Amino acid sequence: MLGTQKTGMIDSYISDMMRRNRVYGLSICLIKEDKLVYSRGFGLRSLHPPLPATSHTLYGIGSSTKIFTALAVLKLVERSKVHLQDSVGEYIKGLGSGSKENDMTIHQLLSHTTGYPDLGMAMGTLGQPLGEQDVWSPLGSLDDLVTLINDARNERLSSRGNVFMYWNEGYVLLGKVIEEASGESYQDFVRKNILLPLDMRRSTFDGSALETDGDSMVGYYTDKHDRRVPRKFPSHPLGFADGGLISSVTELSNLVTMLLNGGSYKGTRIIKKELLERALSPHIEVRFTAARKRKTFYGYGIFIDNDFFGFQKLGHGGNVAVSSAYFGFVPELNVGVALASNSDFWAQPVADYALALSMNKDPEKLPFVSFQRKAETLIGRYETFKGSNKMQISMKGSNLFMEIGNPGQSNSMPLVMDGNKIFLILGPNKVNLEVNAVSKNDVTIKFERYLFHKIGKI
Repeated sequence: MLGTQKTGMIDSYISDMMRRNRVYGLSICLIKEDKLVYSRGFGLRSLHPPLPATSHTLYGIGSSTKIFTALAVLKLVERSKVHLQDSVGEYIKGLGSGSKENDMTIHQLLSHTTGYPDLGMAMGTLGQPLGEQDVWSPLGSLDDLVTLINDARNERLSSRGNVFMYWNEGYVLLGKVIEEASGESYQDFVRKNILLPLDMRRSTFDGSALETDGDSMVGYYTDKHDRRVPRKFPSHPLGFADGGLISSVTELSNLVTMLLNGGSYKGTRIIKKELLERALSPHIEVRFTAARKRKTFYGYGIFIDNDFFGFQKLGHGGNVAVSSAYFGFVPELNVGVALASNSDFWAQPVADYALALSMNKDPEKLPFVSFQRKAETLIGRYETFKGSNKMQISMKGSNLFMEIGNPGQSNSMPLVMDGNKIFLILGPNKVNLEVNAVSKNDVTIKFERYLFHKIGKI
């Protein structure tokens, strides 16, 4: 077990993050050496009627589904029914319009290296059911998706497999490859070959399970008025293979245990060790931001962080607007985590916090937590001597903004943190702010000719 102190730290941090992000329900499990060492639910899986979240609550796990799709493909590789360098066009009629230059391989789909940018499929399969899609895309079948991809051939940045572009459309294509190669539906093949051997018996691609299961979430969506409103889970046949699985953190912990054990679960071989090693190997560097110092890579259905407190951490998150999830694990220490919530929420930082404690590491040193603590100190209302000028710093989404001036006359400008330095972005200029923070309530900021004193909360 983790011990009272660590458990208390996790409980407190999760409760605080739920409050800040208006998350109604959340569930988490921590795994160490094949055992659950921490497992609980927080808040409510349903507001009306009020029902508590548990570690067995079912949630939509979004793109965390991709590892299951990757494992299913590798099962077919294991049976010599699919080869990683096969042309996708061999399995999907009409894709690439028969042109060799528009071709792509199974490996490229698995590793997001086709060179295609996002084509809006996820927005269509999620936004349309939620009634929030302004631009209509006729995506009712795989043929519609093939037409969309063929029409976007000039959008492709590279066909050589040397460019990482996270591509949901590619995992939808993999779902069809699985069906063509196995002769079964994608859902049946994954259930028979992955879910059932992992004792993930309640996990399903059937959205109606959220209405019939005795312990399932009600999803809450953030509407245009920034309100959390209940919405039906956006289940769409085109979205099964890239993000359609429904599961609990307890059952996801079985997946993590198998990944930590080289492809075996409770003595049953789920996937050959050498094929799993290929899936968990870095195939392409992920470059989302130029400022990120820690290198991240992508394998097959999984992200790979090579410096999580000096260890390699693997995992994948997911978000389907009404729910979110993340699983991660550190092979060298045989620890892992699974987390899910019933809101649009960035789950990974909370999971990382808990995982760090299970590793006996200080979670306050995590980049997100460090940023969060600094932001907490800065956020508030400020004024100069005798209130002659006003200023406030607020958080919008994941970014900090400074607004200077009296109400109705203020200008909002973004703030950027770089280590211990804080900069204001002012047109083409990056202006250093001199901050003296004695405590959260005693903060002064020197900006140009002004000296602002913190006077309270927003």
